[in-house]
Amino acid sequence: MALTNGLDAIKALTSCLQADGSQVSHVILEEKDPKAKLKKLTISDLDSNVVVLATDEGRKRNQVACMSPLFSDDGKYDQNRACDAVFIRKSDDGYQVCYVDLKSDSPSGFEGQFKSTQCFIGYVCALSDKLCQQPLKIIRERYVVFHTDSSDAKRYGTKTRTRFSPNDANSPSSPKKFCVKNGDSVRFSEFF
Repeated sequence: MALTNGLDAIKALTSCLQADGSQVSHVILEEKDPKAKLKKLTISDLDSNVVVLATDEGRKRNQVACMSPLFSDDGKYDQNRACDAVFIRKSDDGYQVCYVDLKSDSPSGFEGQFKSTQCFIGYVCALSDKLCQQPLKIIRERYVVFHTDSSDAKRYGTKTRTRFSPNDANSPSSPKKFCVKNGDSVRFSEFF
């Protein structure tokens, strides 16, 4: 099979493809933890040049959550953690990546998930370049946490900070936080 771009390479290299924007217009993110308050979120209006990876579910094979069987599973570091989904969009000058995690109420514990998943995407980029001859030049990375807020159930949208910071200035330790209700639908363009 001849690969025409990096999205084709991602689809060929990974086993966790959840959605291909050229075939579907929305994707449903689901949290399997029975204690989670945010169990389901629909992302609508996907672009045709977007793929979505279910990285958290994809790492759960043989009842062990592991990014690779080559990694230690002692839990000492975050190498086996993953965020819930990764959105990868092809643009004219490269690829944009948005790491997404679903959390309940006061979101925490996402930094290690984002960093580990970012490393995984770096590995996929290296494989795409070296093995598939399809370079994946990442030009933008975003980190987004969708979460519930039981204490303020009417609020919807991004949490505003008291200090100004540029829209693109986020990182694994300070992602954009977006308050939603379980079962909500969010347009792709609202967060990416």
